[in-house]
Amino acid sequence: MSEKVKRNITCPKCGNIKENTLLCSVNASSLNDAHKQIFEDKFFEWTCEKCGETRQLLHPLLYNDIKRRTMVYYIPNVDRRQLVDDRLETEFSELSDVKKRVVPTVNALKEKLYIFDLGLNDMAVELTKLAVAELVAKSRKLHVTEGYLSAYDEEANTIGFEFFVGDTGKPFLQSTRIEVYKRSLEIVETYFANEDDRQGFLAIDRRWAREALAQYRKIK
Repeated sequence: MSEKVKRNITCPKCGNIKENTLLCSVNASSLNDAHKQIFEDKFFEWTCEKCGETRQLLHPLLYNDIKRRTMVYYIPNVDRRQLVDDRLETEFSELSDVKKRVVPTVNALKEKLYIFDLGLNDMAVELTKLAVAELVAKSRKLHVTEGYLSAYDEEANTIGFEFFVGDTGKPFLQSTRIEVYKRSLEIVETYFANEDDRQGFLAIDRRWAREALAQYRKIK
């Protein structure tokens, strides 16, 4: 089931106030076009009916994919490593085996959905991404600000990332062999297999990867 809320939205251009219905929770199986809208930057798009001004109206969204047993909670600019919803945990015990993630940006939301669409492990992807980002920074003398999974091709044996580098955040593409991802997956399955046993929505991102890598190096 998809949950909706009504909010009065004021147009930043003409000041017109209009009540709008916002989708704050989406079940992927019942709203098939939500996935497409998110990737085409249409889901959060809002247009003023008076002046035609179009903006991205960003608001929290819980994306639930029952088929893939994943839930991604997008909360704009959230800075939490773990977000626990006590009601969700107590009333819906059947969700205990569901991967639950929290993300702060639309790009991070897109990446999580893409990772889960491919059937990949997002922890392993983050470790792989960190390794490739460090390689880019060292070999090309570039400051990497952020990066996202952009390609996964088993036939070509490549996994690719789009990084944003330098002060201007210029996009930079870099790929590596899938074996690097598989090695990262081995590390996750050996040393971080219980990570998802924690309650709530987890932030599995670059910061998590750095902390996990530091723990792994201490163990080794």
